Amino acid sequence: MGHQEDFINQIAPHVQAWRNYLGYGVASAIIAQACLESAFGRSNKARNYNNFFGLKYKENRVDCNDGYFTDTSSEQMPDGTYIKITTKWFAFPDMHEGVHGYFEFVDIPRYAGIKKAADPETYLSILKDGGYATSINYVANCMALVTKYNLTQYDEVKPMYTNSPLITYTDITDHNYGLRNHAIDTITIHHMAGNLSVQTCGQLFHRKQGSSNYGINGKDIALYVPESNGAWTSSNKANDMRAITIECANDILAPYWTISADTMTSLINLLADICKRNNIPALIWSDHKQDRINHRNGCNMTLHKDFASTACPGPFLSGPGMMAAIAAAVNARIASGGSSYIINGLDYEPVFDPDFYYNKYPDLQLAIGYNKSALWEHFKNFGMNEARQGAAEFDPKYYRSHYADLDAVYHDDWFGYYTHYIMFGKNEGRKGAP
Repeated sequence: MGHQEDFINQIAPHVQAWRNYLGYGVASAIIAQACLESAFGRSNKARNYNNFFGLKYKENRVDCNDGYFTDTSSEQMPDGTYIKITTKWFAFPDMHEGVHGYFEFVDIPRYAGIKKAADPETYLSILKDGGYATSINYVANCMALVTKYNLTQYDEVKPMYTNSPLITYTDITDHNYGLRNHAIDTITIHHMAGNLSVQTCGQLFHRKQGSSNYGINGKDIALYVPESNGAWTSSNKANDMRAITIECANDILAPYWTISADTMTSLINLLADICKRNNIPALIWSDHKQDRINHRNGCNMTLHKDFASTACPGPFLSGPGMMAAIAAAVNARIASGGSSYIINGLDYEPVFDPDFYYNKYPDLQLAIGYNKSALWEHFKNFGMNEARQGAAEFDPKYYRSHYADLDAVYHDDWFGYYTHYIMFGKNEGRKGAP
């Protein structure tokens, strides 16, 4: 895939989000304009100022910009000759607002017909006739890009958002901001500050001025606000309109506010599913608040306490290394190479090697023989509950004896030790075996 396709894949969701939100019908023409005007995102205006549409600065025309800059450009005269101009151009904070700025810019009477345009050529012709571009071949050049890159695939007004197939309970609340005005690109994990069932949490959202997209308690995953809408979760509308927000039940309350191994497993599985469906290639965490709230260096995980005077999501989830470990576990799931050793969506290959398991336990050699599938079934259904060692790098008894913090949480829940090592311990540098 070349940089042209990469740029289209980046900007198309933002065009579609604003198109759906504002009621425009033809996304293909707009994406083609961005490709042409910005040289597929490589122009100075695009790279440094997020101006993807050659939008000249006009006072009071746009209000989502963060200033303007001066740059040169070429304009074609009616006789076909070109002249160079130096003028002011709108500057925007990011791609999403750069696309937003385009829709504000064209929202004037002489372009009124574009909202009703049913095809890209009609849309572009209305803009050209209204004076949007000076290029004589502007419509033809944009239409060539529409055809070459099959941009009409983005014209169908269909649900941009789907909900997770992992949900086990649904209780939709109307306490939300309505349709998103930003593509989903962020995750915000919250805690319930209580061991609420997903049913109780849902009932609460009908009574209080709050909500979340999802809620988790153990193996139960609830949907409260569809992914198409921003939930009232983070005390910050801008964050909630771009983030999927998730409330997690606490199995141990104040002051630790921990979540159970089952809740953590469900959280990892849900996050991986959200990322895959919404084309989020990886979760990126930063320990620095300004990186999080400004999405610097690709950071796409935020905390409730970034925006409000609250401890949410509590010291366990927001403690040293935890969010980074969650991101690493999710990213490993996204990049999974197709292991056969999956339980509830989590890959147990780090703690199970059929050759090691067979050679270590003579009783299995006699009872099962060398059958990888049968050995895995034994390990999955019996071995972990019996604290058997399934791989050279992980011995659950050693792991428990060397980490008192884990013993305090999991006690005799041996399955929890295996799961913790896969999701967190390995990435934290904890030793799984002598």
